[in-house]
Amino acid sequence: MSYLEIKLERILNECDKHILRIDRAHQRMASFIPLTKQGYLNLTEQNIADIDQFLYRFGKLQDAVGEKLFPFILMFLREENIRSKAFIDILNRLEKLEILDSKEDWFELRKIRNDLSHNYDDNPAEMASTINYIYEKKETLESIYLKVKQFYMKKTKIKE
Repeated sequence: MSYLEIKLERILNECDKHILRIDRAHQRMASFIPLTKQGYLNLTEQNIADIDQFLYRFGKLQDAVGEKLFPFILMFLREENIRSKAFIDILNRLEKLEILDSKEDWFELRKIRNDLSHNYDDNPAEMASTINYIYEKKETLESIYLKVKQFYMKKTKIKE
């Protein structure tokens, strides 16, 4: 197994752990989602912990996929100068190779995450709306990750 394959296996393992924890928090949140302004104001400590876990792991998965998995997949494919490429160029290449369905989906996920970091508890209606939206986008993030993972797994099976 090459260095890149070992590195990719570690990244996939990290992402799988995030997915597992996202799924658990997502299931627990189902009892109070969709949130309303009043629902947000009445969250229990456990509800807040579930939301925090979900949002934290959602962000960690985004970081692992965007900052690690995307570049290492391209390095694995022997693409040149990946470390010096702008992120948009990496996304464009992944889309061209049909590893990523739509870079726009990725940008949308980043935007909602950034929006959340700029929302504050003093606007419960907006916080509830943003949490609802991210909750709905779980499948989008997971499908992006799983498509890249399946691509890699298929490539390594062919090599063996």
